[in-house]
Amino acid sequence: MAINVGVADLLDGLHLFVNFSHAELGIVGRYMVPQSARKGEVIFHEGDPGNFMLILTHGSVSIFKEGGHGQQLLSSEGQGRVIGEMALLEQDKRSATCVADKDCEFLTFKHEGLTRLANEHPALAYRFMYCLAQVISRRLRRTSGMMADFLSDSN
Repeated sequence: MAINVGVADLLDGLHLFVNFSHAELGIVGRYMVPQSARKGEVIFHEGDPGNFMLILTHGSVSIFKEGGHGQQLLSSEGQGRVIGEMALLEQDKRSATCVADKDCEFLTFKHEGLTRLANEHPALAYRFMYCLAQVISRRLRRTSGMMADFLSDSN
């Protein structure tokens, strides 16, 4: 079984994969596709069908959401960040727009790849999903804190 060493090297050291061996990263990496985007390029639009997440390996992106006053910047994300994880899990419309702030390289992980990983390497898929759940939990906690601050400021 071939190990995707190049992708494993990209994943090594990223917070999401901190408890994975290099060999395990190679296995998980076989289900990901390296891609790139130029500065200013829209990687995905709010409302687009979603079936993949991306892991930013170089560069940075901004995440925007349409609001009552036009596009609102939600966050700027850099190397090692996971973006679009809700689409990986739900296969629903994108909740925001992702734009490359500078030339970027990233790995895409499609829902089909996750399904194949789960069928072929269930223990690795479970560990990946557990780590992804931790990422989502941290983001929900941060969002809840921001919402509480917003509500207290508006009273």
